[in-house]
Amino acid sequence: MLLLAAAGDPEPPGCAVSDSHGRCLVIAVDPGRPERPSNPDREEASTRPETDEGVADDEAGTPSEPERPRLQALPFGDGGGWVRQEVPDPAGFLDALPADTAPAIDAATIAQVLAQRAVEQLTLDPPEPRTSADGPGYVGVPVWLWIEDGVASTGPVSATATVGAARVTATGRLSAVEWSMGPAGADVRCTGPGTPWTGQAGSSPDCGYTYEQRSLPERTGGAGRWTVTATSVWTVTWTGVSGGLPVSGEETVRVSAETSLGVGEIQVLVGGER
Repeated sequence: MLLLAAAGDPEPPGCAVSDSHGRCLVIAVDPGRPERPSNPDREEASTRPETDEGVADDEAGTPSEPERPRLQALPFGDGGGWVRQEVPDPAGFLDALPADTAPAIDAATIAQVLAQRAVEQLTLDPPEPRTSADGPGYVGVPVWLWIEDGVASTGPVSATATVGAARVTATGRLSAVEWSMGPAGADVRCTGPGTPWTGQAGSSPDCGYTYEQRSLPERTGGAGRWTVTATSVWTVTWTGVSGGLPVSGEETVRVSAETSLGVGEIQVLVGGER
């Protein structure tokens, strides 16, 4: 049996193929013998090929069809996972495996494992949320929203994972920033990092929000401030070569950070003649 290790697993014993960081991708383990059936005669009769004269005699030398390899993909979790490849003769398979190449039989699986590893190696910093409110905000006054700019905050950033001749490069780019401003339904989606506020009047040209409610303690769990969550949405594409063929894919990665903002209300007093 061959086991393909996903990112996050400790290196097991008997490693057959490692990546460029020394982490194991493929190990060989003893598949063991299958358990004997509870009724051997019945099992034997049901599995023998039949001829015109009945059940064929196994001792007659009739060759049986060779066992086909079986591939079982186990789901990846936060801590990684395994992809299991069963073959009738794992020792012979590994003996025939060139030292500098990944198993061609698992080219697609190797590509997925390497893609996951490359994505996990990307430096995707949590956003640093900023608002134009220097102190408390106010109902009806536009609030500018943005995150601190930088390669690790907006991209592009890249990372590469390799094993043998297989190679996958993942590239991440910021595609949007999603803001949750505190009140129910107060969500904003901006297509970029936003424009920093430097004292300009009016609304932000690309990312902002105007509060309609004060951050009263009874509305904010006693805090008196709205919790503001900024989520960076990254589009990660990966390309490479596995088994001599081009491979590619895409996924979305989200990274979040929080701040808070107190929101009050401006009251205008109009005085008349006494």
